[in-house]
Amino acid sequence: MARRVSSNDDYLTRVLKHIPSEIIMAYVSIEGVLRTAYRSQPSMLETMLWAFSIVLFLLTPLWLWRVMHVKKAQQLVLSTLAFPFWLFAMGGPFTALDWYQPALGSIALPFYTLLVPLITGRPVR
Repeated sequence: MARRVSSNDDYLTRVLKHIPSEIIMAYVSIEGVLRTAYRSQPSMLETMLWAFSIVLFLLTPLWLWRVMHVKKAQQLVLSTLAFPFWLFAMGGPFTALDWYQPALGSIALPFYTLLVPLITGRPVR
């Protein structure tokens, strides 16, 4: 739902608009297909998950700018940085790393969500 943040938006709306939902949805779809297609090839699956994660990360600011018409650099950066946090929380390619624990993702995502308003500021009402 990453859309242009307006000064009229309330706090929750601002937080929601920093989520690159179309990119996250694309990743979830791609991951499902890859996990089925490479079920018996774990190393290829890991490579493909990382490759598509990187492509979608790089695509995020372009998508937001060209399709969603987001113009503010701050929102482009924050929404783009949100993608790896969501990916980490969902597991994604991180599950192949020895040190990854799902609890870390469960901590990282709300931590990022709490940091964003410190950068953008809470709207004055």
